[in-house]
Amino acid sequence: MTDTKADSGPETLGKAALRRLRVRSELVAEARRLTAAEGLAGFTIDELCTTVGISRRTFFNHFASKDDVVVGVALDDDDEPLEAYAASRRDPALPPFATTFDDLSAMLVERIQHVGLTRARAAEFKAALDREPRLLGSVMRQGDEQQRRIAAAVAAHEGLDVADPRVDVVVTLMTGLAQRSMAVFFTAQGDQAQRFDAVLAEQLRLARELLLVGAAPVTPPLRTTDREAPRPA
Repeated sequence: MTDTKADSGPETLGKAALRRLRVRSELVAEARRLTAAEGLAGFTIDELCTTVGISRRTFFNHFASKDDVVVGVALDDDDEPLEAYAASRRDPALPPFATTFDDLSAMLVERIQHVGLTRARAAEFKAALDREPRLLGSVMRQGDEQQRRIAAAVAAHEGLDVADPRVDVVVTLMTGLAQRSMAVFFTAQGDQAQRFDAVLAEQLRLARELLLVGAAPVTPPLRTTDREAPRPA
C-alpha cells in the first residue's frame, strides 16, 4: 500500500497560510533528506534553496538555520486552526472538555494532510536524526513548546485557567494518543497500513473504552473480617 494521508477535512487555513506551510514543508523534507544522506555539513543553505526553488532571503523568512529547518522549527510557527480554536468558546450547554479530543484530533489530521507527512518522510526524518543525534534535544524542546501552546488553546476554549489540572491531563492524554497513532501509522506495512485518520480514531476509541471501564465503580473484595460470624448451632 502506498503512503496515504488523512481524509480531506474543512479548509480552515487561508491561501497565504497554505502557501507558507507548503514552502516550509518542502524545505523541511529536502533538508531532512540531505541530512540523512550527507550530514548537516554536507550541504549549504544555498544548495537547499536551489533544490526547492526559492531564494536565500525566502529561506530566512521561514527558518533561522539549517538545524531549525531539519527539526522543523519555523521563525513564526503560527498555527491558524489552533489559534481559531483558542479564540472560540465551548458551547455552554456541553460539559467541560466534551469535544476536546475530537477537536484536537481534527486539527492534527488536517495539519498532517496539509504538510504532506507520509511514511517515507517520517523515515527520512528518523534517518536524519540518526545521522545527527544532537538534533534530538531540539526535537524534544519543540514538542514541549507545542504541548504548552495546545494547553493554552484548550484552556482558552474551555474558559478555564491554564493551571487547571484537568487541562494538563487532557493534553497529556491527547499527546500520548497522537504519538501512539503516529508510531502505528508510520511503522505499518502491507495490509496493516491504514490511513492516519483511521489509526487515530481507533486509538481514541480504545482510550474512551478503557476510561469508561476505569470509571466504573469497583466493589472491593469481601474480607474475612467483614463476613458475618457463623452463628453457633
